[in-house]
Amino acid sequence: MAEYHILLAREYGFCFGVKRAIKLAEETIRSGIKIASLGPIIHNPLEVERLKNMGLRVIGGIEELGPDESLLIRSHGIPLDLLNEIKRKNINIIDATCPLVARAQHMVEFLFSEGYKIIIIGEDGHPEVKGLVSYGGGNISVVSSPEAIPDITPNDKLGIVGQTTYPVDKFVEIVKEITGRGWEIRVFNTLCDASRKRQGAVKELADQTDVIIVIGGKNSANTRRLVDIAESEGVDVYHIETWNELRSNWFLNKEKIGVTAGASTPEWVIENVLEKIKELCSQ
Repeated sequence: MAEYHILLAREYGFCFGVKRAIKLAEETIRSGIKIASLGPIIHNPLEVERLKNMGLRVIGGIEELGPDESLLIRSHGIPLDLLNEIKRKNINIIDATCPLVARAQHMVEFLFSEGYKIIIIGEDGHPEVKGLVSYGGGNISVVSSPEAIPDITPNDKLGIVGQTTYPVDKFVEIVKEITGRGWEIRVFNTLCDASRKRQGAVKELADQTDVIIVIGGKNSANTRRLVDIAESEGVDVYHIETWNELRSNWFLNKEKIGVTAGASTPEWVIENVLEKIKELCSQ
């Protein structure tokens, strides 16, 4: 195979919120406390499996929690009614909700208390967005495009909050459209700076490479956005979860190979992918 160069994105991999969640889980396990996660702690099956082997069980509902287990709330947070139920049952909580997600929840709660009609700019059905919606008291809409903006009257007090990992350009586009329709509008920029930097870095990488490998969970929204951005730049893109998915023909006649990873992708997975790329390109 021809000479090749591997270029890593300027920003990639674990963000602060994910690092914090993983650290909380590991420290709790090492302390001897039995712990179960309400859903996958992060959207990365390899890391979830690693923590499972350490002792972190993944459950689908609190009814599955053992009598001697503590409950870990994952980085995406949970709906308010479920949190209140957990507290009523006096279940011991290890709260790994990302601080930025918790801040967005508080912003929604504040806007609701002030009588605002709330608009969440984000992906309907995403675990984080489900949690945000629960703090809005019912008078709330989830919008992912200008076409989905609900009817707005001049008397509406509008409050806008963004899903933390939502693309900045799409957020700005929707906010501009809303501001052209409303009179009293409050916008809280709850977007994650780490996600913004990763999205900008993959654009830069697309300008410098012939092919990009994006590493991350197939169910990870922030990873899928990296894929979308790279594809929009016209470069060949492959989204993988594990190094075993790599194929040698992806790198034929490719001199510059770009690599990036979503915010839930651990360093050990990235390192294995890099080694596998080198192996395939040396054949």
